[in-house]
Amino acid sequence: MNVLIRSLMLMLLLPFMASVELHAFEFDKNYLYYRDAHVPPFQKSREFFDMPDRPGFFEVTMVSDTAGPLTFRIVRVRDEVEQTLAQKRSYHVGSHEFQAHFDNVEGSDDLIVEIANSNPAAVAKVAVFVVELPKH
Repeated sequence: MNVLIRSLMLMLLLPFMASVELHAFEFDKNYLYYRDAHVPPFQKSREFFDMPDRPGFFEVTMVSDTAGPLTFRIVRVRDEVEQTLAQKRSYHVGSHEFQAHFDNVEGSDDLIVEIANSNPAAVAKVAVFVVELPKH
């Protein structure tokens, strides 16, 4: 009986899921950087994005469907000095999303994205997107 109900639900949701995947593909064509981060339990990952001579305004987005808690942090690096721009701790059981702006007006800064996984039982899989915003 449960198998029949699941099959019916899948048939109803399949057209919706196909449109969601198409939308995600359209988003993927417009990013500047994309990385998949795999963070083991009770570990931290630091992803470095070298942005030499790239002035502009950027948006960093991190998404994950892993059980939390996860901590996301955006860091500006200027002459080997790190400055935290934004940080958020998420306790969701999935659907983690974090967005922050990274303004690199002079083009002299680099970006570090940090993800900390506090889940003792599962690897956190996080997709990191960096998108260049239109000029102001």
